[in-house]
Amino acid sequence: MKYPNRESSCIDAEQWPVVVDSRKRAEFGFPTWVRLSRRWRAAGLVVVLLGGVSAAIAQSAEQGMQTVGSSTTVDRPRSGRDRQAASENPDAPRPVLLQAAGDPRHTGTGEVALQNALQTGEIAGLPAFDSADWSVSPDASFDPSVEPAAHATYVPLKDCPTDETRARECRMHWGPMVMESVLFNAFEDGGNIYTGYWYRNETLTGRWWDRYVASVDEWRWSRWSDNNPILDDYVGHPMMGAITNSIWIQNDPKGMTLEFANDRAYWRSRMRALAWSTFYSFEWKLGPTGEAAVGHNGDHFFFDKGVLTNETGWVELVTTPVGGFGWTIAEDYLDKHVVTKLEDKSRNPVLLTIYNFLTPARGFANILRFRPPWYRDSRIVKANSFWSDPGEGVSASTADAIRYASRHHDSKAESYLASVERVPVAAPANWQGPGGKHEFGAWWGISLMSGHIWGFAGDVKYMPIDLRYSYELHRHHESWTMRYSPEMTALAMLDWPTPNTTSTRTALNQRKRAYGSGLSPVGFQMDFRPLHRVQPFLSTDGGFIYFSDRVLSPEGSRFMYTIDYGAGLNIFHHKSQAITIGYRYQHLSNANISLHNPGTDANTFYVGVSRFRTKGDQRTELDLR
Repeated sequence: MKYPNRESSCIDAEQWPVVVDSRKRAEFGFPTWVRLSRRWRAAGLVVVLLGGVSAAIAQSAEQGMQTVGSSTTVDRPRSGRDRQAASENPDAPRPVLLQAAGDPRHTGTGEVALQNALQTGEIAGLPAFDSADWSVSPDASFDPSVEPAAHATYVPLKDCPTDETRARECRMHWGPMVMESVLFNAFEDGGNIYTGYWYRNETLTGRWWDRYVASVDEWRWSRWSDNNPILDDYVGHPMMGAITNSIWIQNDPKGMTLEFANDRAYWRSRMRALAWSTFYSFEWKLGPTGEAAVGHNGDHFFFDKGVLTNETGWVELVTTPVGGFGWTIAEDYLDKHVVTKLEDKSRNPVLLTIYNFLTPARGFANILRFRPPWYRDSRIVKANSFWSDPGEGVSASTADAIRYASRHHDSKAESYLASVERVPVAAPANWQGPGGKHEFGAWWGISLMSGHIWGFAGDVKYMPIDLRYSYELHRHHESWTMRYSPEMTALAMLDWPTPNTTSTRTALNQRKRAYGSGLSPVGFQMDFRPLHRVQPFLSTDGGFIYFSDRVLSPEGSRFMYTIDYGAGLNIFHHKSQAITIGYRYQHLSNANISLHNPGTDANTFYVGVSRFRTKGDQRTELDLR
């Protein structure tokens, strides 16, 4: 996780490109065929590692879903191999297909066939029955395209840890798990790139693929230490492993509702999570989306605090999954014996957030699936807040049944949902569709390319993090709505070039960065198709940002006015929660309140999440299905 501290290197920053070019190996006398073979060998190593661990995870997950006991084989669908074996053994007993007597396809000859079968003893052990009620269809034949159902009843999420029927609803949620892992990986890469100049410089210098292969090839497999700080190796990476464990667990129906317990189901679920964490650890250090590719850790050596290193070794490959496993077990224990008692004392959202500092990995994994940090699949934890779901909340088992029923028409989950007790609730007057009158959200954006409609300062990087509130002012039938939408810029980063032509010119003093915060009290947003799940919108905001230093020019100002125009999409994945994807063209200027006003325009692409509520609306997910 640590980026190299090149400033402490004994190699001058001006000469650093020469050191980076040493990755070409030609300067050290390596023949071309050796370089090629080592590159292919390194690429092959990555493929073998990732493929092998993936196969282990798949096998582990499959074993967790296998049927145990003979009673579970009764309704098992016949595979192609079973059907082939049956055709090769014509003397084997064949199934007798029964039909109700009222079936229009049945004829009288079917009764004779069944009676003959009983008399000859071909069907042994069948109880007596009334031939007026049942008969055999004369044209009964086995259709290989039609397979019997794997199970007859819906298995609630809370019963999945002990399910032995291989029910579809108890299988691993691969899609959400992969998406949350990709989001976590992007978060880690983004943090390294944002906080470390050398991560950005190394990633963009030289031929990316060649440097990535060299990073893998130069990994020090014979060394334990990677010369990173102790906190990185033995605290930061175990926490990373615990987060990846939590990502797996919250998408594994056989483990997500389990609390700490010394039983087989609990330990099996956590061991499957350990397998996934091991895979993620290797991918993060050696994969094409990890530190070997973003930052090129390992492709060359440098001096850091007097030690020659390339920051590779076994330590983080081991401490991430193994330390993360212990961290996960500790969080499970604290959650069961400490956090649950604290939840009974208060459901204030601020206090619930503080409680979850005892289980930080689980809380962060909840955020990756757009849940509050205190959410639990094993119990209902509802905050006492206007923005919380109404009523007493819906359990994870009920929410899972709702999703299952919405995806599978005429599903068996309907009978389970019908058995869930409901309390009459109040609905807001004249409110339809997703969303609500009030909206609270946050978004993160980045601009890597400057515009020149109003401002003329170029090559400026801009990254804002904003909190927003909006209130619906007017709704025009089912066509559009108008919302008042002020915002607060919690943190904004502005990075601009500062050409230095002096003798002290180095790569470290060619750009400058400042941070600031501000408000945009004037904001409006027009939403279209308000009754649909995907709602396009247009927006505009105006306000100011105050920075920590003069920006864009030594004679500039800390105070900058802002105005933007944008468009985007609100995508509702929940009746009161939406993911936002958008674009804004934003102008920053000091309006000539200082000696120099260069101004700049930012092309900001952003993503966000919002929560909606309407006063008086007490409908839960169960009522709105």
